[in-house]
Amino acid sequence: MERARLTPIRNATVKSHVAASLREAIFSGRIGLGEPLRELHLARELGVSQASVREGLHELEIGGLVVRTANIGTRVTTLSSQEIRDRLAVRLPLEVIAAESASLRMQEQDFDHLGELLGKLTDATRRNAYYESSQADLAVHRLIWNLSGNRVLVRTLDQITTPLFAFISILRRKGVHDLKHVVHSHDPIVAALRSGNREEIEQVFRSHFESSYDAFLNSGFEDCDSFTQSLKAKRASSARKRSLP
Repeated sequence: MERARLTPIRNATVKSHVAASLREAIFSGRIGLGEPLRELHLARELGVSQASVREGLHELEIGGLVVRTANIGTRVTTLSSQEIRDRLAVRLPLEVIAAESASLRMQEQDFDHLGELLGKLTDATRRNAYYESSQADLAVHRLIWNLSGNRVLVRTLDQITTPLFAFISILRRKGVHDLKHVVHSHDPIVAALRSGNREEIEQVFRSHFESSYDAFLNSGFEDCDSFTQSLKAKRASSARKRSLP
């Protein structure tokens, strides 16, 4: 019998609980990128009605985590190397706009709030809590977007970026990223926000994205699984060589 991957939900009337359970399963890698999501199966596993599952999937669709196709069904968003490039090409200029606007509005209490979120990221990193670290990381960026004061920009960035954070969470869980580096990579962002200099902000975010995605994008692989399997094989080969007399 297949082991359940989702935690049953006791309150079947709260669609956000359905969305949260599915979101956590996607970010943790228990539900894979591109995997089909069948409403009846999910309803049974979660202990809710199909209507609740449908509403939860709609919430994830708005956030860009799933794709629903008429007469076919719903799948977790598949992030090929080309789609990641496409999303980053849109994300970078929009995030720079958001960060520049935020830098002009931020007060010391906003930087304190940003520091609190980075503290949560640090704590999750120390515990090797991959899902929590990805959520804390996303919360840092969302705060910057919200501080821009542009609601349309926030919604657009959320839809473009949420699947990217799911992808990064999977890479971290598979050991591709050093979690300690994740924390320190945000220090230049804070400094750039304090400076308010657009060129510095753009350069910092460009470098931030490159450190997160370039290893995969330059690997020649089209999907996450092939990329991580290749890295795993290389590590195993290196370990065997080191063990030779």
